[in-house]
Amino acid sequence: MKTKLVGLSLIAGVVAAVPTAHAQGLGERIEVGAFGQFTQLDDKIRMENVLGIGGRLGVSVYKWFGVEGDIQAGSTKATRNPFESITYRPFRFLGTVTVPVTPSNKAALVLGAGYVNSVYAGRSTANEYEDGISALAGIKLCSSGKWGARVDGLMDRNPSPNEQEVGGKSANLGLRVGVSYALRGNCASVEPFDWALKIDPAQATVTRGSDRQFALSAADAKGKVIEIRKVQNLTCTSSDASIATVDNTGKATAVKYGTATISCKGVVKKLERSAQSTVTVPPPAWTLTLSPKSGSADVSKSLTFTAKAVDADNVDLGAVTWSSANASIASVSTGTVLCNAAGTTTITASKNAYGSTKSETASVECVAPKMAGVALDRALFDFDKARVKAAGTDTLKVILETMLRLPSLRISVEGHTDRYGSEAYNSKLARSRADAVTKQLLRLAGKDAASIKDRIVTSSFGEQCLVTTAGADETEPPPAKRAFIGTADRSAQADNRRVEVWQLLEGKGAPTGCRSADERNNRLGFKDLK
Repeated sequence: MKTKLVGLSLIAGVVAAVPTAHAQGLGERIEVGAFGQFTQLDDKIRMENVLGIGGRLGVSVYKWFGVEGDIQAGSTKATRNPFESITYRPFRFLGTVTVPVTPSNKAALVLGAGYVNSVYAGRSTANEYEDGISALAGIKLCSSGKWGARVDGLMDRNPSPNEQEVGGKSANLGLRVGVSYALRGNCASVEPFDWALKIDPAQATVTRGSDRQFALSAADAKGKVIEIRKVQNLTCTSSDASIATVDNTGKATAVKYGTATISCKGVVKKLERSAQSTVTVPPPAWTLTLSPKSGSADVSKSLTFTAKAVDADNVDLGAVTWSSANASIASVSTGTVLCNAAGTTTITASKNAYGSTKSETASVECVAPKMAGVALDRALFDFDKARVKAAGTDTLKVILETMLRLPSLRISVEGHTDRYGSEAYNSKLARSRADAVTKQLLRLAGKDAASIKDRIVTSSFGEQCLVTTAGADETEPPPAKRAFIGTADRSAQADNRRVEVWQLLEGKGAPTGCRSADERNNRLGFKDLK
């Protein structure tokens, strides 16, 4: 042929396809090689066979498809007159298909086809160039890295060689052996594409009501930056929108106290990848108040304390926990303190909110109430007698007046004796004295007796609760008969021959034992009751 129009047209077609190929992964593997080749030229060309060397450059395009170009040079000689020496220098541009034949991809079948331009430099005929088509079949063997080997068989088909008539055809056959080296990627296969999405920072604290812009970035497996605008379907979500929200640009807004995870995901080359970051919203300031800071109440009475926890927005944080340092003195429940015994203790209100605990304390004093009590002593009862005297009647009038004035007042009438006589006799005598006082009290009440009768409790203790041990030597047993007790001893024991009238506190019944010294020391007169 006289021109290279066929070759130029093929090259133009490949160049036009490059932008599309590049978008599909062109250049993920770039390979160079060197080879030696034996070429059997068609007899019609009338030249000797050629042994030459050459180089090759191959580029992957998409998955298994690639392109490669090679050029070689070798010396030959014409077999017709004038038998000139010729340099055979073909150039090929081929599309190739690489098909792995082993699971490790270290052996592959290579098939190719494309354009060949053969140059016969020094040929005496009118044109040194011939255009044709070329086919290749070969085996590629790879190491575990970038080096490999190639064995290829080739056929160049020349539609109208210069040495023939117009319309003639020829075919050149070649066998080449060479090595290859991957400048990018590996010999065995194209490295699969992968990429990663990143959120920066990986965690952040954002004040409630504030925004924080997180930086989104992407890069491939080799660290090459991928423009974020090229990430498809980029979306961001929050694990708990009540704590923090986020838009698709990575801007987070803190809503309330807590921790939420921000997740963003997107797609590049049909691969979806995601990344996460943690947003912590710190708690608002909050306070716990307790009032009053101290209080007191009588035993068996209660008093109320109030505790409240609120945050900076004046939001009530709910119920608090109550406790008492000594529940035997005062117990507490939901702010109500009940005095159980005389003494002082501390109550505590506690609250756990927003991950922290606060406590406030108050002092509680429980006071033993002063009870009204009247001892009806020797002015009321003679020795061995159970008859109320005039002086005792005057005392009972005071008690009656108080009971009529205070409709809720209840009393305990308690009979006692001295130490002389048997225990059984003294128990009976004490009961008689208590009954005598009760009857006298009801007699004095007259028409009001019905209003006080059910508010009187009667009990007796005999000689159990002596208030004095004066008189005869206690180491000596009392005389067998009370009549044998001397006048001096009778007088010394006068304080024990008594009936005591006591106010009964709310919820209390008749005593089961002797009155304590504290009760006696703290008692009031009935006329002093309010």
